[in-house]
Amino acid sequence: MKRLKKEKSNKKLLLPILAFILVGAVATGLLVYALSHNNSVIDGDIPLGGTKVEMIEDSDTGFGKKEVSFKNSDESNTSVLLRIGYAETWNGGEISNTANGVNVVTKTWTTAFANDFVDGGDGWYYYEKTLAPNETVQVLSSIALTDNSYLAYDYDLVFRYEAIQPTADAASDLWGKTVVVEDGVATWTF
Repeated sequence: MKRLKKEKSNKKLLLPILAFILVGAVATGLLVYALSHNNSVIDGDIPLGGTKVEMIEDSDTGFGKKEVSFKNSDESNTSVLLRIGYAETWNGGEISNTANGVNVVTKTWTTAFANDFVDGGDGWYYYEKTLAPNETVQVLSSIALTDNSYLAYDYDLVFRYEAIQPTADAASDLWGKTVVVEDGVATWTF
């Protein structure tokens, strides 16, 4: 009886090659999609629209002096619109910021913050003036703890801020807000 010799199949080699090509095509497609649909969140001291505002902080360790200011250090000699937000956090456990319905940290806001910033209802406070080049606006002068049982925990008061060109179009396009800017005054509509 004559045996027929079985030829080696190239199927074993073909399957890994096809898998490699498929993985490469999917990876390339995902990369192209990711690059064309880049949605970045801009927060903190990253300038929007070519502006440069910096936060200046002078504070004691812990509670007491905590001076927070924002300065327009844009070298282009351009005024800006400014908005700020803040968050309070406690490290070391799930701690409420209130005891018996009262905030345990008293923040001493400046007159400028009280009179020249308006709550946008979106977590941001909008400056009702334009911040001129090299101009600084101070918003906070100190913080104090009203309940000593919180001394075992670490407290953080963190600010975020953004600045844009002082135009209605910039406010609408970048922040989704309506503003009229005239003679250094920003009138916001929320």
